[in-house]
Parts: sequence; structure tokens; C-alpha cells
Amino acid sequence: MRTPKRSWLNLRSCLAAIAASLACATWAQTEPANPHGESVGGSAGWNAGSYDGSKPASTRQYAIRLDPYSNAPQWDLRGVDARRGVAFGVREDQHIRGLTLDLAYTYSSALLENLSHLNVLLNGGVIATLPLPARSATSLNRTQIDLPVAGLEPYNVLELQLIGHYTMGCENPLHQDLWVSIDQSSKLVFDAEPRALPDDLGILPVPFFDARDLRMQKMAFILGRPSDRRLEAAGILASWLGALASYRGTEISIASEGIPSSGHAIIVLGPNESLPGVDLPSIQGPTLAMRTNPNDLTGKLLLVMGRDDDEIRKAAVSLALGAQTLSGPTVQAKDIQAEPRKPYDAPNWLPTDRPVYLGELLPSGDMTVAGFDPPPISMGVRLPPDLSGWRTLTVPMDLRYRYTPLSKVEDSTLVVLINQQFVQEVKLGDSYEGAWGALTQVPGIASQTIPLPLPLLESQAQLQFQFKYPTPLRTECGGSMLDTRHSGIDPQSTIDLTGLPHHMAMPDLAAFRTAGFPYSRMADLSESVVLLSQNAGTHEIATFLTILGKIGQTTGYPATGLTVRREANDLEEKDLLLIATDDSTGILARWRDHIPAPAPETTQSDWWTSLKRFFTTNPFSHQTPLPLTRPVNGVYVAGFESPVTSGRSVVVVAGEGGQSMQEAVQFMLFDDDQAQEFQGSLVSVRNDRIESLSTAQTYYVGSLGVFQSVLWFLSDHPGILFVIFLVGAVLTAVVLYLSLRARAQSRLLVGSPSAHQPNDNV
Repeated sequence: MRTPKRSWLNLRSCLAAIAASLACATWAQTEPANPHGESVGGSAGWNAGSYDGSKPASTRQYAIRLDPYSNAPQWDLRGVDARRGVAFGVREDQHIRGLTLDLAYTYSSALLENLSHLNVLLNGGVIATLPLPARSATSLNRTQIDLPVAGLEPYNVLELQLIGHYTMGCENPLHQDLWVSIDQSSKLVFDAEPRALPDDLGILPVPFFDARDLRMQKMAFILGRPSDRRLEAAGILASWLGALASYRGTEISIASEGIPSSGHAIIVLGPNESLPGVDLPSIQGPTLAMRTNPNDLTGKLLLVMGRDDDEIRKAAVSLALGAQTLSGPTVQAKDIQAEPRKPYDAPNWLPTDRPVYLGELLPSGDMTVAGFDPPPISMGVRLPPDLSGWRTLTVPMDLRYRYTPLSKVEDSTLVVLINQQFVQEVKLGDSYEGAWGALTQVPGIASQTIPLPLPLLESQAQLQFQFKYPTPLRTECGGSMLDTRHSGIDPQSTIDLTGLPHHMAMPDLAAFRTAGFPYSRMADLSESVVLLSQNAGTHEIATFLTILGKIGQTTGYPATGLTVRREANDLEEKDLLLIATDDSTGILARWRDHIPAPAPETTQSDWWTSLKRFFTTNPFSHQTPLPLTRPVNGVYVAGFESPVTSGRSVVVVAGEGGQSMQEAVQFMLFDDDQAQEFQGSLVSVRNDRIESLSTAQTYYVGSLGVFQSVLWFLSDHPGILFVIFLVGAVLTAVVLYLSLRARAQSRLLVGSPSAHQPNDNV
């Protein structure tokens, strides 16, 4: 991963999330892959849920849905005084000229018009009050509210508050007729004007990445003469941007016609190369510089330079690992040596060598909720995709939770879900007699071990905790009810993945899409090689950088160990990523026989055919797919075992050249609606449709260990197990027969007359 939906928070939780974002951008592991914003007109530079820094520097209009991370058609406000809010930010390189709330909603027909209304609050202040007249209660209502921009801050909270009443007399504050539903089409519409920033490396990663912007990030690259080392530098920078962008995603393009006419760009520049209108610094070694775009005074150019390609690569590594230490318009970059990485140590992945605290996955402020009907507590969980679930059905979660104790806790529960699928329901109050309660002696604190189904914990999973309380019984005029209930998950709760082996059937393109596997096994991609054809164009290079950005998003670490080659040499013990057009005469042509062919349509076979296949299949040989004898229409992605080193992997991205390849790969990697189709060993995309053409898996990566490997092999080949049992039974029978026969002969010898004859020598 799939991912938590944490946009809607109460005011306290929002402010906590904002503070956490400023400190360490912890939302990187807790938000989904696409914010699904909407284009509402204006310049094309601000499109559906993405920020494009390479478009005209004029006033732009864009929109963000109020609940961009939810697939639900609506969300509800319930009670006499209910509110929900959403946090949004303002980019540092823009000035907001206008901000409009486009609100669509329905409400209960039982609400009293004179006493009920809907408040709109911005950063705690009431901006507008909407009446709820009875005549419009049965239809969808839509209104536009202009919000004041003078008080906007870098991070802001927009809230909607329902003040509802259904009777002039005494009322139940939690009555079922007290509700307002906010439609999913509601959105915030921005009129933004770009703002010039200083030429200072100290503001990095702004403006090339801004944590306040929740949309997909777009960036243009200029590479000059794209040598292998220069492409490695660009790949490091692309993965660095991907790691920063996290759930937002990245889309990278190559500016082949020089400096973009507007917006921001990253330029990888060598010696004796110039940029018209740009004051380049003298190059005395690996150099980083920030300059104003001569074609757009609000745009910035990030220059990565060196006297040769090796120094350019060193400058890229220095930027990716030490951007926070830079300052000034020009810096001679230090030669930073990245520490060697270990397998599966990606910062975004849960470690498997120790228990993981849930407090590491979510800020503690977001692990507490309030009210009788609180929102779920959600957190993102990223696992290495090759964890073996063979003979391991669950992983233990030591769950510790708190809640406000009441005199009666009947029907109060804590529901645990993974990807919105039910895992276990815990009765609140049942764990007071447990060891944790006995040790702490604090009412309302409990502990319980929850077995989490390993198959549900995908590469990107969403773990949710939903506290549910019964509605208090209320009598007419029984006095007001003060809702002081609080519930929370203790940050010291743990998930324990220790002992799980890494073992996986390959190829598995689903793991490549969601987790960048097998390349992400090493977070710095030090055991990976990207192969490009000699005639690779700008779109093939942009495809390569987009994939690197996706892998960086998965691992949370730049690909400082990446290797790029145009020739197939020194490929031993490496995982290979091949990007080429279908008419290539290089590596792709030599390896075409290894690409699996689309699987033919299968029909259900009878029992005799299945039985014959069982006894005629060689259990010691891998399944060998038929080679691709005809090209796949459109763009395709294929996986197979490396022809150079057994147990290593190759992923091929090929097909139609030009812009169609770049657009198809972007669609494959970031379209969540068809994500389930990206699986198997061969996938194609045609007309915005992803199709899995082959599911053949021909080899394995990882190891189960000697003992479990033997058990796994025998479980996968029951015929051999039957033969072993048969041979064992025969050998046991022979041993028993010989033993019993010897014993019988011994008895006969003892009872024979010769055994009782006296010995004359005595």
C-alpha cells in the first residue's frame, strides 16, 4: 500500500496533525496515493489534483475536494452540536487571491427551521451561517461561500458545525433526526497567484516540493547530454522527490526544448554547457545552485553541476541526503558517502527484526478520539511484499487501549479492521481482569492480543480502530447530557513481525507496482540496474524517472546506489529494469524469448486430464512459460527470471514509444481504480484499460530456511511425499521383520536339546 483516510478531524486533532507535519511530515505513511482533486477551469497548469510547476505564471484556479481520501458518497454530522473539519495548506510559492467553498449537502426534514443551522468556520472563526429551511430538506442543496483570504495561514482548518433541534420541548441530543450529510462533490476552489521566492538553497525542498500541497507533484527535468552517470543523478533526484511526495505521487517530464517557459525545473548540467539568460556559477567541484527562471520571475531552477559526470552524481547524492544543511544561492556540495543499506530496511517499511510500536506509525495526538460516536483511528502499515505466509496465518498485535469508564459498558466495543475488513471485535470491560489491568490498577486501561491475518496485511494496508458505544437512554426533560467520553489507542501497542521469512513466487508485477519490489529490497537500489537502449528518447527517460519516483515513494529513501547502463555488461547478482521501445534491436531483442506470452483462454478440464497432468509433471522443474512470439498491442510490462543470474528478476517496460509509453506507465502506477488488474507476469495497457495477460510464476526469491524449505517442497509435491512415506513404511516393515525373525531364531536356539547338553570341559 489500502491507505488511511484521515482528512476529517476535530479541531484538536487537526492542529496536532498540522504540528506533526511541520516537524517531520509524518503524513507520508498515513495517506493514500491520490488526493483526487478537481480541475475547475483557469490555466491548465492546475489540473486534477496535481501541482504542475512548469505552467504559465498567471493566476490559476484549482479545486480540492473536502474529503479527497474517502470513497464514501457522503459524510454525516449528527447531534445537537456536531462538527467535522479538514486541514489544508497554502504553498509557499503562491498567494491566494480568492477562496470559495462549494458546498453540497442534504439534511433531515425533522430539523426546525428557526432553531437549526449549519455554521462554516475557518481557523476557529465563524465565517457563515446557513439556514436549514424545511422546504429544501428533501433535495441536494448547493451553495458557494467566499472565505476570507486575509487570515489564511500556511496550515488551516475548515470546519462545518451543525446546530440542530427537532422539537420545541425537551429533546434527546443524540436523536436520529438530528443529521446533515455533506456530499462528496463539495470542494474548496482556490484562485492562486504565483509568488517569487529568493534564490536560496536554504528553502529546499520548497518550491520543488511543498508539504502543504496535498496534490500530485509534477516536475520538469533538463538533462543536457544524458550519459549513464548523469541519468543516475537524475534517478537519485527523482526518487528523492518521490520520497518527499509520498502519498501524493509524482509525475516527471523531460524538457527537451531548453528552459521551460514558466514554472520550476531541475537541471543536471555538465562542464562547458550553458543556459541562456542564467548566471551560472563557476564549477570547482560538485556544485548546487538555485536561480530564477529567466522566462518566469516566479519560477526557480535547481542546478546540479560538476566538472564531470562523477561530480554531477556526487552533487545529486549530496542534495538528496543533505538538503537541510544547504544555504545561499550556490554551494559546493560535500562528498557525502551514504551508509550501506541492509535488505528490507526501507524507512517506510515495518522492520521484521523487532516489534513495532503503533506510536511510530501515527502521531500520538491522532490516536485519541472523543464522543459517543467517534471517527475511526486509522494508520498506514507498509510491509515488505515478500513476507511468506506459509504456515503463518496471523501476526500478533499487543493492543493497549484506553477509554473513559462508565457505570455500564454493555454493548461497548472496539472493532479492529484491516482495509475496512473485519478482524476482531473486543468487548470493552472484558480485559479489566487481565494482566495489564492488574499491573496498572487504572480503570479504563486494557490490553489484549489481537491476531492480525497476514494475507490482509498487504504491501500497503490500512489498520483501523473503531470505538462503538450505545446511545445513552434519555428521558424527556431529563436534563442536558455532557459528552465527555474519550477513547484512544496506546502508542506502546506493538505489531510483531519477527520470525517471518522472506519467500515469494515470482514474477509478481503487483509487488512491483505497490512496493517497487524486487528493486526496493535494498532501499538505495544498490542491487539494481536500469537498462536503457542506446537510442532512448526523452519519453523513455521520463518513464524511467517516473518509476524511480514511485519507488522512492514506496521506500522513503533516495536511490543513491542506482546503476544505469546502455550495455548489458556486469549484470551478475543484479535485479534489472529494462525500458525500451518494441522496435529495439538491443537487449530487448535478445531477451524477447524470456518474456511470457499471453495465457490462452482455458476451459475446465475433466478429472482424468487433471490426474494425468499430476503424474506426468516433473516436480523438480520450474514451470516454463511460452515466449512472447507476437508483440502486445499498446504498452506492456513483463517480468521474468534474469538470464544472467538465477533467482534475480527482470522487469521489462516496453511497447509503443514516445509519449504513449510515458502516459501509460503513469496510468499504471497511479490509477488505483484498476490496481487489482496489475498483477501476474505480463500486463498491458490499451485505451486506459489495464489487463493482466499472464499469471505464470516460474521462480522464487528469498529463503524459508532449510527445515521449512523441505516441508514447503513436500507440501507442494504430495506425490513425492507419498513415495517417501511408502519407502519409509517398507523400510520399517523390513527392519521389523528382520528384528522379529532374529528374535524368533534366538528363542528356538534357547529351547533346542543341544542348548541343554552338559559341557564336558567343565
